[in-house]
Amino acid sequence: MKKIIQGILFIVCATMSLQAQQRTQIINGTVTSHPKNEPIAQAIVSIKGTFLETETNSEGAFALAVFPEDELVVTAFLMDAKIISVADIVQSNNIQLTYNAEILEAVRINERERKKERIDTGLGIVDPEKVGYSADKLREQFISPIDVDMYTVARKIPFLYVQGNQFGEQVVYSSRQRGALGSSRVPLQVVVDGVMVAQNALAIIDPSLVENITIVRSLAGTIKYGALGAGGVMLITTVNSGSGKRGEQKFPDNLAKGNDYTEGVLPISEKIAVNTAPFIDKIRPFTNIQDALQVYEEQRKQPEAHNLSYYIDMSNYFSKWGAVYSYKILSDLYNQARTNPRILKAIAFVLEEREHLEQATFVQEQLLELRPGNIQAYRDVARLYARTGRYNVAATLYKQMIFDIVPNVSFEAIEPIIFNEFRHLIANHKRKIVYKDIPNEFLAVHFKKDVRIVVEYTNPLAEFEVQFVSPDKKYYTWRHTYFDNKNLIKNELDQGFGIKEFCIEDSNSGNWLVNVKSLNSSPDTNPTFFKYSVYQNYGLPNETKQVKVLNLSQYNQKITLDTFLY
Repeated sequence: MKKIIQGILFIVCATMSLQAQQRTQIINGTVTSHPKNEPIAQAIVSIKGTFLETETNSEGAFALAVFPEDELVVTAFLMDAKIISVADIVQSNNIQLTYNAEILEAVRINERERKKERIDTGLGIVDPEKVGYSADKLREQFISPIDVDMYTVARKIPFLYVQGNQFGEQVVYSSRQRGALGSSRVPLQVVVDGVMVAQNALAIIDPSLVENITIVRSLAGTIKYGALGAGGVMLITTVNSGSGKRGEQKFPDNLAKGNDYTEGVLPISEKIAVNTAPFIDKIRPFTNIQDALQVYEEQRKQPEAHNLSYYIDMSNYFSKWGAVYSYKILSDLYNQARTNPRILKAIAFVLEEREHLEQATFVQEQLLELRPGNIQAYRDVARLYARTGRYNVAATLYKQMIFDIVPNVSFEAIEPIIFNEFRHLIANHKRKIVYKDIPNEFLAVHFKKDVRIVVEYTNPLAEFEVQFVSPDKKYYTWRHTYFDNKNLIKNELDQGFGIKEFCIEDSNSGNWLVNVKSLNSSPDTNPTFFKYSVYQNYGLPNETKQVKVLNLSQYNQKITLDTFLY
């Protein structure tokens, strides 16, 4: 009953009046590039000093309710931000942004370097992990006497996708991503008896000489093999320690080099002072909740307090008096930003971190209604449905994503995440869902991931890095930057997602570190919030989960976000 009352309080507060004084002047404008005057889609147009914002459409157009004295802040991918007055927009109806020259030059240099890398290795550049079937002993299941080569075997392994046919060039990928993201896939790396070989060696390896096959799609493989293992690794053990009938050729050792970690455990995230500490310090002397609330009400009228960090930090602080008061702060924020997807997502992050799952589900449903074209919104709702016991509804939504039957929405970009979570749902709640139309490959028994890490972020324009350090002090750094992942960021903006999954399997035992660092120099009124979820023994009865939510603007120096034993 207490949770129901708290949930009702949150919803009632959320439906209060947005502001005492409404902005009634509607301005229409377009955002274009200079000097080509081309429309810019997905540009964010926000009212300075408020949580009110909108996005431009495919034609670069937007509409926003304003006061005549308002100023607008306009930001867009690869562009310099611009502040412009409402009066200036009324005169021209056009806001022109210029490309950030430093970013463009860095991206051009990086793309040239990547093209050279493709030529040298025959591989593309892509995310470091792919999802699929994983087992230590695949020989008995997938190799038969009639197989002519290892491409034939690969076609039978679930979630491996072989592009091409036996009469032409063939390429094996460790997922079924196709279409728009095809140019950003990395072929599976092949390792025969401990030696990395070109993938076309699969055509000359005799399956009858293969003793075992292992598919590695985790950070352990990426750290070991570097960029070459970014699309997953197929480990093949043969009876004669060669590569079949033509296995006399020796290949160089291509294990990753230069990734030795020497920094040790950095300052832990929990010990970093929050930006709003001065505001909290003024409330701290008050032990009576009413007195503390009175100070809070005075503070929130100050322009300096009108930012996302203030409300999230205050909600955290007031939680010591109970969830009702924490919700009150979040509701004050919601009332000012109910149409702002980035802020709604930050609120949902905080609610889930505190295990208030019904309330988090309510906010995620609002996000889905607000942005029905954002692919992650469907996944977020489905996952929370599963966590709150609505297993059949969750399964139905996952199936809609897997079969791509949501009108005008393709889930290809986050398919690996959806696949893992759907298989997790089936493995843990098989007696509570309807099996109709579930593909057989999702019904495989013994689904698990040793360690599964999911990072989510409220703004795709945020630049940051996440570093993973293995027990043998080797590191892998994933960078979410214009320089390293321009195409990924563009896809995130176009399709509406901000999420990345990493899995650790087949690793040496020991302590792992996870470090994070923001690469944005100047936080705005609506800084990026970052959610880190780590699952151990994912899919098993003894599964554990931990969630941490960070304000990325506070971490311009690298810090240790998490340590765990594998």
